[in-house]
Amino acid sequence: MTHDVAQRWESLLRRVPALRAWLSQLVQRRRAQLDRSPGSEGELQEELSRWLCEFEQLPPFAVSAIATTLQDDAPSAPPPRAVELQPSPSRGELSADELEALLADPAFALAFHCVEVRVRPALHPSPPRVPETAWFGLLHASARPQATLTSEVAVALVLRVLGRDFAQVAAERRRSALRLFHASTADLRGDLSRLCASLPGEWRLHVSDLPAFVAAAARAKGAMSEAADLCARFVCSALRQGPLDGGLSLLAPGALPASPAELAELGRTAWKYAQMSGFRRLLSLLG
Repeated sequence: MTHDVAQRWESLLRRVPALRAWLSQLVQRRRAQLDRSPGSEGELQEELSRWLCEFEQLPPFAVSAIATTLQDDAPSAPPPRAVELQPSPSRGELSADELEALLADPAFALAFHCVEVRVRPALHPSPPRVPETAWFGLLHASARPQATLTSEVAVALVLRVLGRDFAQVAAERRRSALRLFHASTADLRGDLSRLCASLPGEWRLHVSDLPAFVAAAARAKGAMSEAADLCARFVCSALRQGPLDGGLSLLAPGALPASPAELAELGRTAWKYAQMSGFRRLLSLLG
């Protein structure tokens, strides 16, 4: 790593402390994945330089959000309810200013729309006592960590904000919920009553509820992938109108643009969430 790149990394890590531990873990995983052949360290250094360029183009709150997972300990105070989509003076993971910045960002507005029209409808039917915020939190916690801003990462960032209440659940119960979230129907065997007892108590899931939970989890994971694909199609449509800037410029476009029906769907979401200024900027980019 050149001296200039090292200095830029140190500057970024001072501005976004949450990135340091995450980056260390990611580098360790990449070293384990790369061959020990000559040149593997050079490949890692190239990746570090590329990640640095990606992160430097993002606001600090977005970098921090990418670097933070719901596996971490819950914050010391309850965060604002993100479903209300209004900044509030909380000591949660995002400050009021950071949340307001997200609401004004067209890339976040686009990803929010994709979650709204693809993920949220897929959560029903599901066991009634499992709140939407838990599903959003489970989806975010299961997302693959990446060091670049992609449509998948943008969607995961939205899920992180919408699922912040799930971070308040005790860590052991979150882990049990994630194990069930990734289970298949064939995995539902053995002493299922013990599994139910290890889940968040407020869900009050019984053994008879587990197949419905597993089915809903499968739909939710498929819908998250659909949301990312939809996001990429909108980027393709926006690029046809001219060059993009900010977070949208970092998102890879899909092979095809959004359809007229999908564009109309976006208009309805923008009207429903008119307080999100990012939608106004997004619609202007789409012409």
